[in-house]
This record gives sequence, structure tokens and C-alpha cells, in this order.
Amino acid sequence: MIDSSPDMPSADAQVFEGAIVHPDLYLWDSWSYQEHGTIHLFCLAISRTKPNGEALLPAEKDNYPFHIRHFSSLDQGRQWKDEGCFQQPGKTSDGHDGRNVWSGSVCLLPSGEKLAGFTGIFEIDDQRRYLQNISLGTSSSSQIDSLLPSPLSCPIRDREAILSLGYYLDAEDRLGSNDGEEGGPVMAWRDPFLFIDSDQRINAFWSAKSGPGVGVIAQGLIAKGDDKCGYSLEKLYPPMSLPDGESFTQAELPKIYFDDAQGIYYLIVSSCNRFFEGQPDSEVDKTIRLYKSNSMRGPWQIAVGNNSAIKGAEGLFGMTVLEPDFANDRLLCISPRTGSDNPDAAFTIGERFYLDLNTATVIR
Repeated sequence: MIDSSPDMPSADAQVFEGAIVHPDLYLWDSWSYQEHGTIHLFCLAISRTKPNGEALLPAEKDNYPFHIRHFSSLDQGRQWKDEGCFQQPGKTSDGHDGRNVWSGSVCLLPSGEKLAGFTGIFEIDDQRRYLQNISLGTSSSSQIDSLLPSPLSCPIRDREAILSLGYYLDAEDRLGSNDGEEGGPVMAWRDPFLFIDSDQRINAFWSAKSGPGVGVIAQGLIAKGDDKCGYSLEKLYPPMSLPDGESFTQAELPKIYFDDAQGIYYLIVSSCNRFFEGQPDSEVDKTIRLYKSNSMRGPWQIAVGNNSAIKGAEGLFGMTVLEPDFANDRLLCISPRTGSDNPDAAFTIGERFYLDLNTATVIR
């Protein structure tokens, strides 16, 4: 069983200027949406203190349940207000988030309802703490209101259908193993990003694999039923590979944005080249990458030049776009910091910046 949860701090009263350096929480991964002039930012969070009062080291965070934190900004990300917990584990009726909740996304539906995608982590045993699934919830306020009673896509329930399309899953009795998958890093069936296409269909894109160390992007089409939170996976498409996929082993936190004036889709991926679990962090590169395509099914190509890595994004991972500005060929962004460029900044969220789409360069 996972250890007892660290205390979940209530919303901090201070206004965070620029960066979000939370006094009580480690923060990582991010996603966002904008409504009525307010930007809503979400990230994974965990208390910096264990239940017994000892300091929790970042390397120990996977031993405890996380929660999803919510921040808001009225001035395009210059200042941030802590809105508290948006979602925590152990709320689904069948327990598919029993161990933990991981990254996801929130999108505004034409009805005005918010649809939240997230990664649920099954509680199996202490040797298999990474068994992931794709799930959904709905929200009308600052918290999840209702959850799907079972996962949208489940690697246990849907194993044969997933494998038949060309995705990779480890043996059933090893799914989610702490040791990784057949010499590769841990399982990847996570980080759903919800996207409404031009036909008003709900699509989800998430991190997957086509081999033990081959990161790809999954895509599914979501259907809406009549019941409250009555969503289902209408179709799972074959995996989408990336043109430089041999450079990394996991393609995480995918996000898609569409420039309708030019008919170009942009795909942002946070990649990792961890070859095996237990590999020293000093040997692992974490990189944010930019791709483009005329179709959201690809084929994807490197957006600028022959290197997909975004220039000037060193020390960043899990970036989100606060506001597209395609008229000026740029995206207003914010990102958590890994600490690789400044250890004191690890697990905080940096100040906003622009991503120049013509040069794939961070502009501060």
C-alpha cells in the first residue's frame, strides 16, 4: 500500500508574482484553459512535508499520493492565486484512481461544461505502482463534480484491443512494474490532452509506447452519452510516431493547438530518454519538443529545422500554453522547472514566456 498522504495544504493567501514558488508544495507538470478572461492553471502537487513532520525529498514523492492543484490569473499569467485542490486520488467508484492521480487536461465543451481528463493509477501492490489508465471527470466549478465509473481506456480491460493496433503493453502480471518494461522505462498510458476539433468532436491524445523504450502518441475519439459524465471511448486510433523518436524513450504530456488561419496543427511533447529504471538522473535528458502537421493524425514533422528541441527551454518540463497568439506566430506559455539549470528552482513553476513558432525559441 502507498504510504499515508502528506497533509494537503489549503489555498495559500499570497499572490504569486510571476513564478509560483509555493512554500508548502512541490509542483510539476502543467495544463491550462482560459474562460472569461481568467486563465486556469493546473499541475501535480504534493506537500513538502511528510505526515510525521519530516521534510519530504522530491525523490520520495512517488511513495505518496499526489493531488492536482489549481491556480488562476486575471492578467495573463503575471500574477497567480492559489485556488487549492482540484482533484485527489481515491474518488472513483471502481478504484481506478485508488493509488494516485497523474497529469491530464481540462477543456471547455460547447455546452459550457468543463471536461477533465486525467491519469488514474490502480492500487495493485508496492512492486507495481505505475499501472495507469485514462479517465475523465466533469466540472462546473473549481473541483471535479462527477467521474466516470470506469476508465475511458484501461490496459487491463482493453488489453487485446490496445495491442491489436500496434501499441505496446508489458505482460499482464508485470503491468505497471516499478522495474520498467523489459529493460525500458516504466509503463506509459497517461497524460490525456483533450482537444475539440473543427467538427466539434472530442479527441484525446496521450503518452503511449510501441515498444519497451519507444515513445509514441495515442489518440482516441470520445463519445458523449445521455447520462451525467456518460462519456466513452468511441474509437482508439493506431499510434502516432514522431520523426525523431529514436532520440527518446518516452513522449509525455502531449498538447495540440490549431492555427485555423494557416491550417497547421502544433504538437508539444515533453520527452525523456531514460533507458532503464534506476538510471541516474544525471544521465537523463528532459526536453520539450515542437512538431507540426496539416492533420492532427500526422504525419508529424519537426516544426523548425532538423531538431525538435525548443531552444531556451533547458530546465523546463511539462509546459502548457496559456494563450495562443497565432497572429504573431507565438504562444504564451508557462512551465514547471526541473532544477537542472538551478537546483533551488526544482518543482516550482517559472514565469510566463513566449514560444516563437518561426524559430522554436523561448522568448522571455
